[in-house]
Amino acid sequence: MKHQYFKYIGVVILLLTFAFASNAQQTVVNGTVTDATTKETLPYVSFLITGTEKGGRTDADGKYSITINDNHTQIKFSYVGYKSVIKTITPGKEQIVNVELPSETTQMDEVVITAGKRPKYKNKDNPAVELIRNVIANKSKNRMDHYDFVEYKKYERMMFSMSNLSDKFKNKRIFRNYKFLFQEQDSTKIGGKTMLPVFQQEKLSDNYFRKSPEKLKTIIVADKRVNFDERFIDNQGLTTYFDRMYQDIDIYDNNISVVSNQLLSPIADGAPTFYKFFITDTIQNHNPKLVELSFMPRNNTDLLFEGKLYITLDGNYAVQNAYLTVNKDINLNFVRALEAKLDFEQNPDKRYHLSKSNLIVDFGLSKKGGTGFTGERTVNFKDYQINKPHPDTTYYGSAVPVVVADAGKRSEEFWANNRPEALSPTNLKVYSNLDTLQTIPSFKRTMDVVTLFFAGYKDFGPFEMGPVNTFYSFNSVEGFRLRLGGRTTTALSKRYYFETYAAYGFNDTKWKYFLSGTYSLNNKSIYAFPQNYLRASFQRDTKIPGQELQFVQEDNFLLSFKRERMT
Repeated sequence: MKHQYFKYIGVVILLLTFAFASNAQQTVVNGTVTDATTKETLPYVSFLITGTEKGGRTDADGKYSITINDNHTQIKFSYVGYKSVIKTITPGKEQIVNVELPSETTQMDEVVITAGKRPKYKNKDNPAVELIRNVIANKSKNRMDHYDFVEYKKYERMMFSMSNLSDKFKNKRIFRNYKFLFQEQDSTKIGGKTMLPVFQQEKLSDNYFRKSPEKLKTIIVADKRVNFDERFIDNQGLTTYFDRMYQDIDIYDNNISVVSNQLLSPIADGAPTFYKFFITDTIQNHNPKLVELSFMPRNNTDLLFEGKLYITLDGNYAVQNAYLTVNKDINLNFVRALEAKLDFEQNPDKRYHLSKSNLIVDFGLSKKGGTGFTGERTVNFKDYQINKPHPDTTYYGSAVPVVVADAGKRSEEFWANNRPEALSPTNLKVYSNLDTLQTIPSFKRTMDVVTLFFAGYKDFGPFEMGPVNTFYSFNSVEGFRLRLGGRTTTALSKRYYFETYAAYGFNDTKWKYFLSGTYSLNNKSIYAFPQNYLRASFQRDTKIPGQELQFVQEDNFLLSFKRERMT
């Protein structure tokens, strides 16, 4: 019996030995694939463990990860237009292996030019065009509204920065106290090497789609943003403006909205008329097989994209990945560079939904360089569920997103647990850096001057004095005119608002005055849209004949200077 006991112990030890030996041989390899010359990341590069059929592709950002259980020592990386590279790995350990692929070039001793011409591009009998037509024909079943019900969680992050800043700009005296704000990045990326973040916002929402009657209900459960002092900047207005500039990208729409412009999608119904398509790779080691389809505008100055689509060969002809950019000759509202990456994941029914999108746009007065402005929006979708109906009450209400009461008060722990991807240390510091900025006295003084110049009011909390351009003016009737006035703010009340001024003309020696009281019907500031209020006012003042102004004060200082004919 004792012998039998030791026999079992021996078997257990042997099995444990094999288990540990197996784990010891597990190899985990991570890394990024880039262009050897430009250092730009390369999306969807194929890689294969030599001697096997196991491999994969890099993601839209050129990153890859693979776990190997055997003693393989090499990985081969291949990409159309680049030389293949074989990297050696060390079995049994976790390691980072970054890869640089050199461009494919052919060295020739002699070049012979013949009278032959490049074949003319045509749609007829073009397999790339036939493929894109299959994609177009299957669009309806690959869209969200193919399903009766869809629900998902959505994470959005938006960041805006001053970009392509020179060392001279960074070292200006005005930024002496603000060095901590600047960010350094790879100079080959959009935006250049040095950036100055000025705004960041994150949102988490629950979304419920119903096909009939069609409705998309969005409930924002968390909202974190850089909040500037309301005396200086309208935070809500800033967010609304950025949301209109950067909208969701739906590759299956005929038109895609980018920075307030409509660009024709490469899979729009009429895309073969406006785009050229080329099959540039077939990815065999992916399930399902994928075709890399490159596209470009027939006319480089048209408002069209160029880039690559990765199409599934499983009968669905769905887009699994997309890379979109625009030609440098395009005239797109001061856009110097644009790049969009879309990733899709498979549903239980083998179709695909958008899982991640990233859009970066760099603006500038000069396309050749200089300081600009870069905006980046990343959107992640998770917990995607199809055909799971909810009670009708779930879909009630307007299409305007509903914000839960404590959405703006979520803890750091909540965000750390609910972000689909952790923020980089530099992006995480944007909130604290800009909060710190607003405590610096020199910044406060600067913003006071800037706000006074542009808005015309000096804020004193519940009351703001102004507009400053009316304090002094002159005209032929009153002569020199002095005026002092102001208005209450939401710091005093969100329902009641008062405005007043008193003025004196030194030529007519008369006092003028104005007083108004306003009641807000929607409990919102009467200086923000939509405006719903009741107002009562009394005014005693001098009106200049023929002067009926709509958008400026009648006693604006600049109106004192007019063109007259000398007689």
